[in-house]
Amino acid sequence: MNNKKNLEINRKIYHKNEVDANKELAKGCIFSALVVILVWILYLVRVFKVSNHTFLLVSVLFPILIVAFGSTYFYTKTKIIEKPAFKYFLIIQFIIGVFALNIIIPKHGILMWTTCIVLVNHYYDPKLSLCTFILVALLMFIAIYAGMFLGEWDSNLLNGAEDITVYDYDGKTIIRQFNSDSSTFEDRRAWLDYLRDVKGDNRYAKVFTYYYLPRVLILLIISNIAYGVSRRSLRLLSKEAGLLEEKHRQDSELKVATDIQYSVLPKELEDDNKNNIFGLMDPAKEVGGDFFDYFYIDETHLALVMADVSGKGVPAALFMMKTETLIKSLTLTLKSDTATIMKRANQALCSNNDANIFVTCWLGIIDLATGEIRFTNAGHNKIIIFSDGNEFYSNDKPGVVLGAFTESKYTENRIVLNNKDKILLYTDGVTEAHNSHNELYGEARLLAFAKKNRDLSPKLFVNSLRTDIDLYAENAKQFDDITILMFNYNNENLVSESRTFPADVKELDNLFDYSSSLLKLLDFSNRDIIMINTALEEVFVNVAKYAYEGTGTVVITLSKFRDHITFVFKDRGVPFNPLEKEDPNINASSEDREIGGLGIFMVKKIMDKVTYEYANNENILTLVKYKKNEE
Repeated sequence: MNNKKNLEINRKIYHKNEVDANKELAKGCIFSALVVILVWILYLVRVFKVSNHTFLLVSVLFPILIVAFGSTYFYTKTKIIEKPAFKYFLIIQFIIGVFALNIIIPKHGILMWTTCIVLVNHYYDPKLSLCTFILVALLMFIAIYAGMFLGEWDSNLLNGAEDITVYDYDGKTIIRQFNSDSSTFEDRRAWLDYLRDVKGDNRYAKVFTYYYLPRVLILLIISNIAYGVSRRSLRLLSKEAGLLEEKHRQDSELKVATDIQYSVLPKELEDDNKNNIFGLMDPAKEVGGDFFDYFYIDETHLALVMADVSGKGVPAALFMMKTETLIKSLTLTLKSDTATIMKRANQALCSNNDANIFVTCWLGIIDLATGEIRFTNAGHNKIIIFSDGNEFYSNDKPGVVLGAFTESKYTENRIVLNNKDKILLYTDGVTEAHNSHNELYGEARLLAFAKKNRDLSPKLFVNSLRTDIDLYAENAKQFDDITILMFNYNNENLVSESRTFPADVKELDNLFDYSSSLLKLLDFSNRDIIMINTALEEVFVNVAKYAYEGTGTVVITLSKFRDHITFVFKDRGVPFNPLEKEDPNINASSEDREIGGLGIFMVKKIMDKVTYEYANNENILTLVKYKKNEE
């Protein structure tokens, strides 16, 4: 595929050069037509004196030459000039025109043969230049000898003054006396015979030796120079074609890189509770070092990422892809501890970082049930928070950028969003965008824009902000990547309630009352309520019996979404992951079956999804149950 594209590029380059050369040759023809018109006028007013038969020849040939040369003007206005074979028509037409002029005015037209060599050189074709020289040399030979008899009188050819007296061969009797301007074909032949037979002056041989040969040698020198220029120009043209091929290849690779980069960006998101988020990335070059991401960790937690890799172009884009993949993988693995995620990412990015590239990064994990955001800032711009009609920058202290120092430490921060609150993430390409006066867009202008446009949806806000930056920058070149991300938190349709229970099996009845009342409000069937309570009982009893050596508590949070509910159990007891144990073989006999594991196995069968994590010194077990559509 690439070879075909390269051949196509070469073909287009050479074709364009031929079209340009055709146009140059056509211009030469048009200019020649103007010159012929001027010469014809000079002949008509007898500035140039010629014999009657030569004047007749001029009167016939010059109009033909003018039409032939002048018609090329109309060719330049049509597509025919782009045809590859059209150059041969133009070249032959021009050479024949010069041939006719050389016959009529041999002592002046001889110089026009050089124009044939020069104009053909525009095609950068050495073979064409060589063929042109051979044709020119042949036709010039014919034109010179034809001009001796048909053209204006040329004393260099005929070796005679203006008035010629021809004697008989004995040198005594006058045969004829005539003026050179009125000489006929027969007069010239007689004169040349007289010079050869009487004077011993063979003009045919001398014209070849002293007139034609020096001129053809001069043309040979010019042609050789033109031939060398053609070869050199052809090499340059080939080099240009190679450079264009390389540029095309690089452009193709950059386009692929751009497509890949945009393909990893998340799409616009709106979940069942109308939490919506929209992001935009506008690189300063074909590919950039900024990126944003958002993805669900589980049914109730959404991760937001905004990062800016140092530098621009392909190196930054490659490092960006590595960073994006790393952070997403770590976030899905560690789930909630953003400081640890940043620490691990930093250690991985510092390893083999010979290019000394670093990344500023903001990572936040949103609990959609509560609106709590746990986030860590690694040298990135502070976010803007939209809350209760106020817009302000977060008060966190950014940590060290990723990829700089292996032992860097990071701190997790927490904020809580209320219903309808928003957060705005961005890179420094926004605040450092500058106008023609080299003035920065700045944080103050950004905050003012946020206050003015607080009620816009994330998508409309982000696009409006990008437009405002362009208007501010006027015609100034974009210096840095511009990336923007806005999240709107909406929990008006979310049912969520948390309750703390003593870790005691005596609390089971209270747990059932709590869960059953909520499940009934959520239109779960009695059968589903019994099954769900069975699963809750198994988990609660395990915590009550084994989590604490003494007394303790367990926090249970129920959250309802459109098509599912979640139960989150949190306790500060002994770290224990019940999902690590393999499922029991229920087909084995009671004697062969290993003890334990049946309870959590039953929980997994009743619920649709069960996950575990240990974070902030807490065991966190999440149970998910999807609501079945009633037929």
